[in-house]
Amino acid sequence: MNIQITHRPGLDLMPAGFAEGLDDWSFGDGTPASGSYVDAANAGLADDDDFGLCLELRTAHPMQRLRYMGEVPVRAGHFIEISSRLKVVAGPLPLVRVSTYPGGRPGQRLDLPDTGPVVGLAAHGTVFEVSAIIGPDARPGVHLPWDPRARYAHVGIDLLSETGTTVRIDRISVRDVTRRFLPLGPVLPGFQDL
Repeated sequence: MNIQITHRPGLDLMPAGFAEGLDDWSFGDGTPASGSYVDAANAGLADDDDFGLCLELRTAHPMQRLRYMGEVPVRAGHFIEISSRLKVVAGPLPLVRVSTYPGGRPGQRLDLPDTGPVVGLAAHGTVFEVSAIIGPDARPGVHLPWDPRARYAHVGIDLLSETGTTVRIDRISVRDVTRRFLPLGPVLPGFQDL
């Protein structure tokens, strides 16, 4: 596969932090019509020894969604990693997975894989990380193979649990990891692994 890598200054993949406001974070699919956590009774900011200021979220449904309402750009030929660090502070131990909304043209949801591997959080108070990679083809290390129609994603996680689980979430991180998937050789000029 031929990939032309150019660094485009100003391309920001990282979602807003929770401290910047919960109006950027949805309990739905992340689209503008989905509701936000801004006034939700089961979400708020907490000060945590491991994370600092973070999101504390209590499950109110068997699948509690958390999606960034901003559109994270997806570029053809690139590999994007979505990850989150979190821990359970109370209640039943949940399963968690990265989950996305694959978008094409504005307002168009594409029929592409949208969830990463499920991870069981096995202990209270322990920091776990969950991640998934969007890529242009199905190969080892790619969890969400997306074709060139994909232009953006609403990214986040799903908590799969009985109601009443309380988790703290450091942040949702997104970075371009295309370099991991390039053949060994000289680094192409102008490319930066974000």
